[in-house]
Amino acid sequence: MKDLGAQEAIYVAGDMGKAEDCERTIQTAKEKFGGLDYLVLNHIGTNHKSKKAFLWDGDMDFLHDHVMINYYSYIRLASLALPLLHQTNGSLVVVGSIAGKVGYPFATFYAATKFGLDGFFTSLRQELVMQDIDVSVTYCVLGFIDTEPSRNFQETFELSKDVKPSPPSDCAMAIIKGGATRQREIYYPWRDAWFGTKLKPLVPGLLDHAIRSVFPPLKEKSALFAGKKH
Repeated sequence: MKDLGAQEAIYVAGDMGKAEDCERTIQTAKEKFGGLDYLVLNHIGTNHKSKKAFLWDGDMDFLHDHVMINYYSYIRLASLALPLLHQTNGSLVVVGSIAGKVGYPFATFYAATKFGLDGFFTSLRQELVMQDIDVSVTYCVLGFIDTEPSRNFQETFELSKDVKPSPPSDCAMAIIKGGATRQREIYYPWRDAWFGTKLKPLVPGLLDHAIRSVFPPLKEKSALFAGKKH
């Protein structure tokens, strides 16, 4: 971080699925910085345990763990930070996904959290305006980014090589700019995230077909349908 110009970089190690670690993170920011100007929510956990986990198999324990980290903790952190952001007229930035705008196969649990975050923070934005609270809420609609989880996903499901991931450094800059300029939503990469979001209400069936086409045919079904059909 210092290489990027920061005078000081402070980190807090913790499990965002635990309430006490969320509380400690925001408290540390308050003590070290005296307040908050920005809060960027961008963490993920348990996004896969095996190839079969991606194809919904009814594993409710796995879903619960995933939701606690990738949805519930976002709301907890935001709730803890809002009083501090109110004092500085700050910005709240929520890192979402195109999978939270349109349906993607093999991402049921992940998409559920991203759709949920979009709904929660869009509604929260309305409430802040109605209360005359000058805290901006920026929701980031991200496409396929060149990160380790994305590469693993591409390899596991043999995605078409025509699907090219976008640079994470450019993605990070888009997120920073979006929060700094208090945008309602940002789309990165624009060609995928924006078009996918806007096409859904116009041609949902066609968009669904286009998304499925980048995946090879299924070799097996979910464990939910493993038994013989009577």
